[in-house]
Amino acid sequence: MHGYAGRIVRFNLSNGSLSIDNVKESWARLFIGGRGLGLRLIMEMGLRLSDVNPYGPENPLIIATGPLGGTRLPLATRAIALFKSPLNNRWNYSTVGGTLGAYLKYSGLDALVLIGASSKPIYLIISDGKVEVRDAGELWGLDTVETERALKRSFKDSAVLTIGPAGENKVPYAAINHEEWRQFGRTGGGAVMGSKMIKAIVFLPSSKNVDVANAKEYEDLVKNLGKLSVTNPGEQSLRNGGTVRLIDVGNNMGFFPSLYWTKVVMPGWEKISWEKVLKPKYLLKNGACLYCPVACHKVVKSSSGGYDLEYETSMALGGLTGVNDPEELIELGELADRLGFDSISLGNSIAFIIYLGEKGIVKDAPKWGDYEGIRRLIIDAAYRRGLGELIALGTRGIGEKLGVSDLAINVKGLEPAGYDPRTLKGMILNNAVSERGADHLWSMAYSIDIAGQGGGRFATGSEKVTAVMDFEERSTLYDSMLLCKFGRYIYDWETMRKALNAVTGFNYTINELKDAAQRIIVMHRYMNGTTIEQDRLPPRWLKEPVMYEGKSYIVTEEEWASMVKEYYRLRGYDERGVPKPETLIKLGVLNND
Repeated sequence: MHGYAGRIVRFNLSNGSLSIDNVKESWARLFIGGRGLGLRLIMEMGLRLSDVNPYGPENPLIIATGPLGGTRLPLATRAIALFKSPLNNRWNYSTVGGTLGAYLKYSGLDALVLIGASSKPIYLIISDGKVEVRDAGELWGLDTVETERALKRSFKDSAVLTIGPAGENKVPYAAINHEEWRQFGRTGGGAVMGSKMIKAIVFLPSSKNVDVANAKEYEDLVKNLGKLSVTNPGEQSLRNGGTVRLIDVGNNMGFFPSLYWTKVVMPGWEKISWEKVLKPKYLLKNGACLYCPVACHKVVKSSSGGYDLEYETSMALGGLTGVNDPEELIELGELADRLGFDSISLGNSIAFIIYLGEKGIVKDAPKWGDYEGIRRLIIDAAYRRGLGELIALGTRGIGEKLGVSDLAINVKGLEPAGYDPRTLKGMILNNAVSERGADHLWSMAYSIDIAGQGGGRFATGSEKVTAVMDFEERSTLYDSMLLCKFGRYIYDWETMRKALNAVTGFNYTINELKDAAQRIIVMHRYMNGTTIEQDRLPPRWLKEPVMYEGKSYIVTEEEWASMVKEYYRLRGYDERGVPKPETLIKLGVLNND
């Protein structure tokens, strides 16, 4: 098939057995690749969610690319990891940029399925569809950057995945790192790798060619989309300010979560302003993923030389914890990445401890903005010692352990990113129905709200619901093709159709692509057994108002209920939020061999 390596490699870490399957053409057409293919592989394995221990050898770790992986189309070098999350016990996933989306394809496969577990630390070498196991005893204990640099000295032309001490110690929100500062960040893939005793995975190219169906159309798209990537206003804003520009946008618009979700404007935020401080005083250079002209990465000065600072890390380790010193923020972010954390979950968990300390519920908690205290907790969480053992549980785990679940901010056990739904109302629906949990990239509803689309940022009616659903479907295809979510400015439905058809030759219609997106969304919900109870939002968002420009904002029960019920109706779910049998049949979720 055009666009695909054509191979799914399955490797059992317990006994060393390897098998290779062809990618079924029917699956490629129906599920595209990436997220869709990975979820379908889990279904084929016959694994029931309740029977899988996230830290057990039965939990599969699937790393996949999509049909656009390895091509020179801009913003198409991404990969996805799928597994049962140890953080929220759901079939979950995370995506990453860098070089992996291409090098996975170049190493001769579309998906790597790892099951079982090693009895000692190892790293894997993947090349030409083969898997080699090597001893990682000397790497175990190193941080993520140290590990990758050590392996890159031996394997210069490669894509490397690593875990740090957080993954080794199975912190449930540990990340898998790549290209030093890129991450499979969310939902705990690093802990799954750690449970399998995999310190790193090295992907070596056997060929850097991708067979495309229509070479002329493909080359035209590469050229034209490359130009759009640097001239489109949305892409230009990313080139100029990356994600960290949202520190200024979020505080000026009043959606920047601060002091553990008690404020939407951070006290003293100007000290970490992108435009006033970080850009003029700390920016070293722009960075980019492979084949991407946008170059949205912003490498800033750190004590070690340079660190790629992102908005979500700035919000989580700065806004939520009250750290507003730029050098301290950069140091905390780099420390968290090197130790192998999802900085969003980490920052939320530490801020929750500070919040509970303010209420007298937790003793010896640091105060807001206490750099040394917060730094110590990051290290202690990685090694699961002292108060760090509590932080390592995540906010839902902390709430359950201390009997204060109503105070914990999470959805389905996942901590939210930097967009407060009390002032960005599209995020009500985004956070409610996301199968990952409070995941801002599930539908990118924040971008709809910030742009004033769907009736405006405070709208919750049918116009907003349909706008969010459209972005949800596009996001699903981005995760399956795979495309960067920042491609939303140039990859509309027609452009996605052209790109997929040029590469695969499948001649999709837009309606077929929308059906594929809905099929993947519904399949994921069906696999997790999600109901309306899991779609509820944290009580504090519904009870505690935030102030912005002298006005009080809150999420009302009516806003949540009306948006969710309209969404269920349009998705073909019953009133409990369960996909109707006729929806499953229509989409071919259960019968697609």
